[in-house]
Amino acid sequence: MDLLNYLGKPGQPNLKLIIGARESSGETLYLEPAIKDAPHTLIAGTTGSGKSILVQNLILDIVCTNTPSQAKIYLIDPKQGLDYSLLQSLPHICNGVVTEQDKAAELLQALVQEMKTRMTEMSGKASNVLQYNSLVPENERFPIIWLFHDEFAAWMIDEEYKKLVSNVVQQLGMMARAAGIFLVFAAQRPEARVMTSQLRSNLDNRLILRVASEAASEMALGCKGADQLLGKGHIAVRLPEEQGIILVQVPYLAPNEVREIVRALGAIEF
Repeated sequence: MDLLNYLGKPGQPNLKLIIGARESSGETLYLEPAIKDAPHTLIAGTTGSGKSILVQNLILDIVCTNTPSQAKIYLIDPKQGLDYSLLQSLPHICNGVVTEQDKAAELLQALVQEMKTRMTEMSGKASNVLQYNSLVPENERFPIIWLFHDEFAAWMIDEEYKKLVSNVVQQLGMMARAAGIFLVFAAQRPEARVMTSQLRSNLDNRLILRVASEAASEMALGCKGADQLLGKGHIAVRLPEEQGIILVQVPYLAPNEVREIVRALGAIEF
């Protein structure tokens, strides 16, 4: 597999990630948080819905179309990173998978500080990280940062962590787009007790697979219907710049295909 042909060029990171094929037309639907869509994303879906496959696909899209200097990925997973065991050796992933709550809290706070540092550095020079990177030497460019927080609901029963997460997401809000920091939060059960008003107002891209109930659909998607999806990657998408709910099929990569991609990337000297 010649992945060098797919990797981004210096100074041109790829920020257009494949979600899947539109059910209505078969055309590819993309997630574009840097330009067209909201900067931050909620993914929800029960066991068997394809949630982990969708998250894995987004990560693979990032690493296959960006060099490690263009994109850095941070992973938080209370489930000990089991769903990401095949991906942990990728050069884009920083510091392995964070599986401890206190370390996750430190990482979230560090992202806020990184955003402030970048905004200060860019002040008077550029309005966003893409413009800034086009003006400075390659060794001074800021990589795009992606934070994936899987099963965030597992730790949101802790009031201190819940408050921290809500505050961090609110602080990042829209400024994180200019700073080149994008959040993807995923959960099996997006319940009212974990979906605070700050999360709901800032995780505007909704990629919702089959959920357990109408109430969960209304909480995650903003309307009924996600409880009636077929599972196995059948997804209802709500994006601020798109009209209505879009039904999409997420592509499936078998574990041996994922291993091949990871192995090919590991053989490349960046």
